[in-house]
Amino acid sequence: MAAFIAPRAWSQSGPAAWRVECVGDGKILPCQAIQQLLNQEKKLVAQAAVVLTPDKTPMLTLQLPLGLNVSEPVVVRVDTSNEEKLRMQTCTNSGCFVVVPLKDPLLASLRTGQQLKVAVKDTTARTINIDLSLLGFGLAFDKVTK
Repeated sequence: MAAFIAPRAWSQSGPAAWRVECVGDGKILPCQAIQQLLNQEKKLVAQAAVVLTPDKTPMLTLQLPLGLNVSEPVVVRVDTSNEEKLRMQTCTNSGCFVVVPLKDPLLASLRTGQQLKVAVKDTTARTINIDLSLLGFGLAFDKVTK
């Protein structure tokens, strides 16, 4: 299988707002706040989602492209705030995943910031930057957590 080759940076061309998606089984209706970054062919490049665990803890899930160096940290920051280094938990055929509890100061930054900036390294140690808009994050987060 060919390795995934990514451009050095991906960012959204226009302001795409976070949205809320709910899917239920007829008994419960769990919802998630979601932001996606699509390439020119409208294929998913990266996704950020916030869900509540059964104990009501908000969790941030980042779905990242394949072909990344999983031993390198995923560096996350909002606008020009301090970086947080996170670890990828797993990769599947749909991407590599980071899942972390969402708490301050990251949560506060997401509410007030303009862009979630994610930096990863590919298998050749080249840095790939992925920028996700935070437009509507606060409203979507509040809908999911209330």
